[in-house]
Amino acid sequence: MQYTDLIGTIIVGIIVQAPALWLAGRFIVGAERAKFMDAVWITVLGSVLNAAIAMFLGGELAGLVQLIAYLYLVKKYYETGWVKAFIVSILAVVILVVVMMALAMLGIGIGAGYGFGAPF
Repeated sequence: MQYTDLIGTIIVGIIVQAPALWLAGRFIVGAERAKFMDAVWITVLGSVLNAAIAMFLGGELAGLVQLIAYLYLVKKYYETGWVKAFIVSILAVVILVVVMMALAMLGIGIGAGYGFGAPF
């Protein structure tokens, strides 16, 4: 992965993933433990860790290690247990899917070319 790809992934993650993670965290663990900056840090560190893990490991093992690392970040920053970290992560994905579907119904697409237009 090139540095520009990693920086793009982090920026888009902050814009798209962090708000969903923050909302899911506020719903599951409460507003006092789920701060927006925690969601931003989880997103940034998760992106960097995912890139590093993918560079050194491959296949299913990399995916499993990335999942554990991401859940650990949610667990640590939201000061919760493994089960609630898993529930927060699942709820964040559900929130993202609902938002993406709503945007798609409005004719707005996010994803291709980091949301800045279709890659040519």
